[in-house]
Amino acid sequence: MSKSAKRKARAKHHKQLTRAATSPLPAASSRSSRAARAPAPPPRKRAPARRAEAAEATTADAIQRALRPTGLPNVAAIARRDLTALFVSPVGWVVAGVFTFLVSSFGFYFTVIAGQQASMDGVFGVITTFLVPVLIPLITMRLLAEERAQGTLELLLTSPVRDWELTLGKWLGGFAFYLMLLAVTLVYVAILRVYKSDLDLGLIAATYIGLVLVGGAAVAIGLLMSSLTRNQIIAFFLAMIVLLVVWYAGYIIGYFVAPPANLFFSYVGGFNRYQSFTLGQAALRDVLYWASLIVLPLFLTERLLSSRRWG
Repeated sequence: MSKSAKRKARAKHHKQLTRAATSPLPAASSRSSRAARAPAPPPRKRAPARRAEAAEATTADAIQRALRPTGLPNVAAIARRDLTALFVSPVGWVVAGVFTFLVSSFGFYFTVIAGQQASMDGVFGVITTFLVPVLIPLITMRLLAEERAQGTLELLLTSPVRDWELTLGKWLGGFAFYLMLLAVTLVYVAILRVYKSDLDLGLIAATYIGLVLVGGAAVAIGLLMSSLTRNQIIAFFLAMIVLLVVWYAGYIIGYFVAPPANLFFSYVGGFNRYQSFTLGQAALRDVLYWASLIVLPLFLTERLLSSRRWG
């Protein structure tokens, strides 16, 4: 082979090597590059996180199983149902609206804003004059009377819910609504603090404790009256009459009865037992008085439901 032929062969071989070095990657390399550009899959939950969620679910189930024999889950479910029903019914909003108007106008504006006195007496007066004897019966009249009228009480009595659970749940639902209305009046305490820096907060707190007990007794009495009839109007008037008697009868009769009998009527009068809280002189007997007016009507309601279940 001549020298020129050898040079041509070496040049051709050199071109082939250069072309191979600069050529693109094979298909496998392109696939790997596309895979690199694709978004990464979401990371899986770590084992400790999954174990924590499982532990929380197990704890909740354990608490539920532990509380089920006590009846508290049923009580809470009934209370939540009745409280929700008050918020979705016109009666609940009417009671809340009327109470807010009376407290704002007669209880606060015409006493504090008008310059008569910087105290909560007007607000507390509206609560004891209108909310307890008139508006609470509007709340409680439907608790059991409506169930009887609609035929759902029989379904509740034949369900696994026990009588005391139904009674306590109904009372708790109405009482929670009353506490919400009472909590609204705390706004006036904050406003009054601006007008009177030396406000006796201890006395106001004692009065609120008395109002909580009074409201609990009023709801219990209203629930008892609602269990006696399927007519809500009758239940309303029965509750209002009984509350007025409890509130004022002993106070009025005590003025016309000679000692020592007047001491008895003075003690059983709800007005006098509440006045002890407003004066900051509440004793154990006052607390026991209102506690008994909560427990006794609830006990009688439970007995009525039990007799209706087995009657």
